Amino acid sequence: MATKAALPSADPQLLGAISKATPESLHHVKTDVKNPLPSKEDLRQEKDHENLIHNLEEFDPTNLHHTSTKERKILPDTNTIAQEKTEQELMSGIEGFDAGKLKPTETQEKNPLPDPSAITAEKAERYRKQSIEDFNKKKLKRANTEEKNTLPDADAIEQEKRECEMRHSIGDFNKSKLRHSQTEVKNPLPSTEAINLEKQEVEKIQEIEGFKKDSLKHTEPTVKNVLPDQDTLDAEKKEQELKDAVTKFNRNSLKKTTTEEKNALPSSRDIAEEKAAK
Repeated sequence: MATKAALPSADPQLLGAISKATPESLHHVKTDVKNPLPSKEDLRQEKDHENLIHNLEEFDPTNLHHTSTKERKILPDTNTIAQEKTEQELMSGIEGFDAGKLKPTETQEKNPLPDPSAITAEKAERYRKQSIEDFNKKKLKRANTEEKNTLPDADAIEQEKRECEMRHSIGDFNKSKLRHSQTEVKNPLPSTEAINLEKQEVEKIQEIEGFKKDSLKHTEPTVKNVLPDQDTLDAEKKEQELKDAVTKFNRNSLKKTTTEEKNALPSSRDIAEEKAAK
């Protein structure tokens, strides 16, 4: 029987247990295939992507302006020199460290077994899945699905209009108005808190690896068969009805819509801010 245990990430003991697992200990799980229809957000994103590709294909490279790049050599300041000097001294101290001063330590291996609550939860999950697989579909009642074609509200139309105006304003933006900025590169050394945290993590891993299995006590699991409640049955019924509605959906009932593109002129406030930036 497969069990679940809360082990730390990248644990060598966990990797060893996974490599020793046999196919006989695995359980078959039936996967339900779902094919939901795209949402309004997905359709809008796909439409935006198509418009962007169309604008890129029709873009005229002759509209670009030639710019000259100026190379500047900036000398490091006092703080950068002091930081580099400290880093160099630290590297020299690490390279000249005497390994003979280290003391040998014994590694203790730890392999905690799952607690009874985890075993009980896993058994209940297995029984719930088995009950769902063996459920008799003939007990379900037939329900008629009512199809509705909801048009987008005023907020959605206004939001799409603003996005179209924003994309057009970005496409017509004049790159010659941009100003050059200098990037400052910083390489800070790790703080004392980060070093202590890393040290505690290493000690914790060593304690887990050095755990003795002989100190564990044997426990007998108790098997409980829990039947699904009424809420679970209702949720499964609704999910089945949703699948049937998606499968039998008639695409011919969809209405064709035409998108109207509008190019909005900049406001007086935008013009004033642009003049102030110059």
